[in-house]
Amino acid sequence: MEKTHFHLPFRKRIRNMGRFAQIVNILARHGYWSVLERLNMRGVLNDQEIKAAESNAESNSLSQEDAESLVGVPARLRKSFEELGPAFVKLGQILAVREDLLPSDFTQELRKLHSNVQSLPFEVIEQRLREELGPEKLAQFESIDTKPLAAGSIAQVHAAILKDGTNVVVKVQRPSIAMQIETDLDLMLTFAELFEKYIPESRTLRPSSLVRSLSEALKAELDFIREASNMTKVAQNFSQESHVHVPQVFWNLSSPRVLTQQRMQGIFGDERELMLDAGIDVKLLVRRGLQMFLKMVFVDGFFHGDLHPGNLLALKNAEIALLDFGMVVRLSRRTRENLAGMLVALSKEDYETMVYHYLEITDIDGNTNVQQFQHDIANAVSPYVGLSLQQSRSGRLLWDLARIAAKHNTPFPQDLIVFVKTMATFEGVGSKLDPEFNLMELCGEFAGDLLQELYSPKQVQEQALLIARDISGLLRHAPLMTRKLMNTALDGQLKLNLFSDDATRIAKALERGTSRLAISIVVGALLIGSSILVFATGSSQPLVGMGGFILAGVLGLYIVASILRSGRL
Repeated sequence: MEKTHFHLPFRKRIRNMGRFAQIVNILARHGYWSVLERLNMRGVLNDQEIKAAESNAESNSLSQEDAESLVGVPARLRKSFEELGPAFVKLGQILAVREDLLPSDFTQELRKLHSNVQSLPFEVIEQRLREELGPEKLAQFESIDTKPLAAGSIAQVHAAILKDGTNVVVKVQRPSIAMQIETDLDLMLTFAELFEKYIPESRTLRPSSLVRSLSEALKAELDFIREASNMTKVAQNFSQESHVHVPQVFWNLSSPRVLTQQRMQGIFGDERELMLDAGIDVKLLVRRGLQMFLKMVFVDGFFHGDLHPGNLLALKNAEIALLDFGMVVRLSRRTRENLAGMLVALSKEDYETMVYHYLEITDIDGNTNVQQFQHDIANAVSPYVGLSLQQSRSGRLLWDLARIAAKHNTPFPQDLIVFVKTMATFEGVGSKLDPEFNLMELCGEFAGDLLQELYSPKQVQEQALLIARDISGLLRHAPLMTRKLMNTALDGQLKLNLFSDDATRIAKALERGTSRLAISIVVGALLIGSSILVFATGSSQPLVGMGGFILAGVLGLYIVASILRSGRL
């Protein structure tokens, strides 16, 4: 049966209509048919699939209010993402931390997301290793455990022992997963653009921006050489810190799709009882963990973007090991300085200064009502004024500020959301490990060292050298540029181009008005001339006169039509 015309401007760039239809089918089956109809998706499915979707919509549909606000039963969206595969699971995990954009019941449900994947047979893993490393390098392994330590949607991890007795783990990318994710990311961006086009209320979520952030993160995660480089850089940054450990990378046994690294064994970051049984000083561990994170953010400008308890191991002597470097975040010096100022202001309960640095970070555009923005921030901060540091929760406050930014259409960029998420995670885990843990107090203690590092003589000297280099270049080229400018002006060839939206509109209006006036004059001349030819006594050209009347009539109708079309009488 022929399908309804699928009138999308995006259709030409959809390279896999089969997968696109599959995605639509799954979403429809989970009760999102009314939303899909608003996106003009009826033409994607055949008649049988449409009937099934409509039947399912009657028994399992979202309410009209839910469909219009994109907030239905959160569990349905979670199940849809899990069924759609790894790219959609990752999108859901990104949305799960966007407490500034989504209701809490939504984010809580999306935090349950996991990939429903079965582990690959070891024969497939072994074949993948042989293809990536070759028989010679594969022979350097004494043994590889056939049972995986972990099986994710992107990769599978196996314990192994090298010929020299070194314990390692081997991370092996699933065959064809890169192609599958690339296809889904492309289709996901199409969906995001459709949401922005047909469902205006979705624009506050900035779907296209979210998908592009996801695309960057996933492409980085699929490149194991990049992950290995991240590990090496973080290890170098902590080379002088004996209590922070990063697994060693075995470069000769790694490739873009295979990563071999030192096996780290310890206690996961939230297992307090096991730590106490092992004699680990949890107070010292929490303190070191926070200092480690703050150093990565503010000093190095290069931090681990997925620091949940599963990626943190507690070792003996309250030492810490970091795992899984698929996601890292880089911060500019300007961002770090403003975040540092915000941190110091929070530790001193100086909320006015904190608001100042917050506004600097958000990059408010010209359409934002700054006064209302500041007023809303002040209202959000006021409940915390006068509270002791132990009574206030910085993570909650940071999320409140992020929500206000989103409300004013200036949401935190994704890298800063990762920072806020990690701060909140540290606060929660730290409080669980140490009931007396106080995030802001520790941040205040660290603030002095932090500012000394940011504005140390070495850093100031480096910045001064950069400024001096720029000024030197400007002074060196200024005489030549000035001479060229003067020569151009003396030759009469100096041009000044000014652009204004209002001026452009006025110019176009004048141009249209002039054209209509010119045609009107021609019409008037034709009417007068034709009248003379037709009605003058003894005229020998009555047919020419009639032709003039017809032409004048056509031009007159054209002027009337153009005026009506413009909507201005």
